Amino acid sequence: MWGYGQCLDTIKGIVVELNSLFSMLIELLTNDSLYLSATSAVPDLVSAIKGTSLILCVMFFLIDFFTKTLHLQWVTWENVMMLAIKLIVAKVCVDNAEFFTTSLYNGFNSFVNAIAGTITQYSFIDTSDWTTATKYFVSSSQATQIINNVDAGFLNFQPLILNMQISIQGLIMKIIMIVANVIVIARLFELTVYTLVAPVPLSTFACDGLSDVGKSFLKSFAAVTIQSIVLAIMFIAYVAINNAIIAGNIGSYNLALDGILGLVTTLTLGIGVMSSGAWAKRICGSM
Repeated sequence: MWGYGQCLDTIKGIVVELNSLFSMLIELLTNDSLYLSATSAVPDLVSAIKGTSLILCVMFFLIDFFTKTLHLQWVTWENVMMLAIKLIVAKVCVDNAEFFTTSLYNGFNSFVNAIAGTITQYSFIDTSDWTTATKYFVSSSQATQIINNVDAGFLNFQPLILNMQISIQGLIMKIIMIVANVIVIARLFELTVYTLVAPVPLSTFACDGLSDVGKSFLKSFAAVTIQSIVLAIMFIAYVAINNAIIAGNIGSYNLALDGILGLVTTLTLGIGVMSSGAWAKRICGSM
């Protein structure tokens, strides 16, 4: 027959997997080498995109030049000089697009690396006290039975039912954490694509009528890089809030969270990770 000891084994297995998924989130967020290796993996593609962007840069310049020269009062040496300088600036932006985007990424991510130690010293679920960890999945009274491995008696299916409940809740929590990891990995893909195609939108700086495209691109790229700061702050806030909830939940019976604390906090963190991109875009005004 099933006993409460099996429930504790199930909880320990789930907690190990959840902590591993949380550690993976932190690693994806703080490991700069992942982004740098991805952006340097296809040098031939980078060269091809830069060549095409330089052609676009000249075309945009000519469009702007011929449009403005139709107005004879505009044709003064000062205006012509300004237009030539604009072409030079646009070409410099195209030639050094990867450097600019990587520098922007490193600048924002340095804040994340500065507080990485604060994040990595915590686990998603603290395993130093299994009584506390158990209360993420079951009520206080059930946690006591599980920790003390209370004898359930013969033909008592309560431990089996409780184990199924823990397994289902743990599965939902793992799915949420997997989705959070997918979102953070997708952010790395987005950063890589933005970095590789950066010369194309930056080439629009050669034309006044199209320069808003380049400005919007810079806002969007800044939003993706700032997302790492948003995620780092979110993880620190999660730990602080989670500890406060745990302290309150242990001190008194909490009907709203008792038995489903882990599911509530995991769902909250998952929603926060999914919303981090939108928050970062609002910060940069790119929405």
